[in-house]
Amino acid sequence: MAESVPAVPLADGSFDGVAATAEGPPLVFTSRTAYGANTGQAWDLTTGTPLRPPIPDFPADRNEWTFGLLTGSPAVAWTYRDRVHVHDVGTGRELVLDGQPDLLALAVHGGRGAVVAIFGPANDAEVVVWDALTGDPLAEFALWLGHGTAIDRTALHATPATGPLITLTGAADAVVLDVERGEDIATVPSARAVPALSPHGLVLVEPVESALHVRGLDGDRLTVLTAPGPCDRVATSGSGAPGRLLVAAGLEGDPCTILAWDAVPSGNATPFAPSHCVKVPAPVNDLALAPDGTLLTATDEGLYATRLRP
Repeated sequence: MAESVPAVPLADGSFDGVAATAEGPPLVFTSRTAYGANTGQAWDLTTGTPLRPPIPDFPADRNEWTFGLLTGSPAVAWTYRDRVHVHDVGTGRELVLDGQPDLLALAVHGGRGAVVAIFGPANDAEVVVWDALTGDPLAEFALWLGHGTAIDRTALHATPATGPLITLTGAADAVVLDVERGEDIATVPSARAVPALSPHGLVLVEPVESALHVRGLDGDRLTVLTAPGPCDRVATSGSGAPGRLLVAAGLEGDPCTILAWDAVPSGNATPFAPSHCVKVPAPVNDLALAPDGTLLTATDEGLYATRLRP
């Protein structure tokens, strides 16, 4: 039976997005609505306090901003009024570039922290990679993401461990893109899959009917995470416990419940039942897993933190 663990309030307010670093110190970034305006805020989970003043005029759409640990310092990137902003959370330094991309991601290109911008249409997409510190162009190439015009995808990454790889997930498949090689290296037929680091390297966690499937980049199913119903809003963390993969997901039929699995991807589709169950007082808008095993939940009533690992 899943262990019931409490969701501890970290901050009051209406939070629409949350993201965490994939490794290193447990740092998170949130977007929230306050007094009719959206702001972005970095947090140090070790102390439970904000880092630096909030960023004003921050986008409300979660697809318009991205956060992660680059080579040396955490950074957040977002789009605002035909500009791409890259903010170094550690120093407060900000870089501004021209452009209004459909998707943003962070990656490592030739050992340098990079911002990846993807411009539509889907049938003739353009990928531009900039140095996150200087703004120097590092790469530019074309990419096909479907027959239509709209890029109905989400860009995901786990820097710096994933290096030059980012994942573009959509309703029909997930495309793994290598921004150094300038090409897609794998396409897996997984709907809304989320990338994760595991003992098998980079894997994809795919919500299916009453389960989550952990798949390798070749599409083979490595592990099954069983659930009492369909899940959505998946978050993953391969840091913390060696050889293990921590996954959290919201239940579609119960928007205030989050299930978590502490699994060992075995390669033989071994099933794992949920290890934890978290109840929050309001429907989940977004969730993230920090490298220390802390689950962050963004809701309209506040930001909540839950320790899933000691």
